[in-house]
Amino acid sequence: MAVRDDWDEIEQAWRTKHRIELETPRLLMRPLRDDDADWLAELLCDTEVARFLWECAETPEKGRKYAAAFIDLDHMRHRFGMWSIQDKESAEFHGWAELSKLRPWSGPSDEIALSYVLRRASWGRGIATEAAGRLLRHAFEVCELERVMAVAMRGNVASKRVLEKIGMRWVAERTTADGVELDYFRIETGEFTTEK
Repeated sequence: MAVRDDWDEIEQAWRTKHRIELETPRLLMRPLRDDDADWLAELLCDTEVARFLWECAETPEKGRKYAAAFIDLDHMRHRFGMWSIQDKESAEFHGWAELSKLRPWSGPSDEIALSYVLRRASWGRGIATEAAGRLLRHAFEVCELERVMAVAMRGNVASKRVLEKIGMRWVAERTTADGVELDYFRIETGEFTTEK
């Protein structure tokens, strides 16, 4: 039992250091909570949003199931994971931003990747750039990563623009076994500037 207690203590120390609330002038970002399930399920059911995700929740029931799974998984992460993106003024949720292992993408490395998903009403307002830039700063300054990757589906022009705005550069393209064309981006710690 002592080993489990030690592990819990280490995990909590990591979580206290790395899974913290983040702020920008307009946004509050925090790790997911159980009460995020409703807005998360709604976002996962939007077919237009899901065009650039691996799959869409076809029904509200499936959306809630996916949302619950996302939240449960996020509760187990203590260094990386998902941050909700909430508007400070209106308290509306725009979506989420995430730091996670790149390996599931079957890409060129096993590094940490930055990603983000916003609801349609939040598109074109600079929110993705603001949130992704803040999470990138967290990745370098708090998590002390040497580099951060990102992956965008080939047709997702808006997402690629966001990655370029925060200083990431295109490094490779790949096609998955399912025929999905992906573009890979990267930024090194020495290339990052908070003035972006």
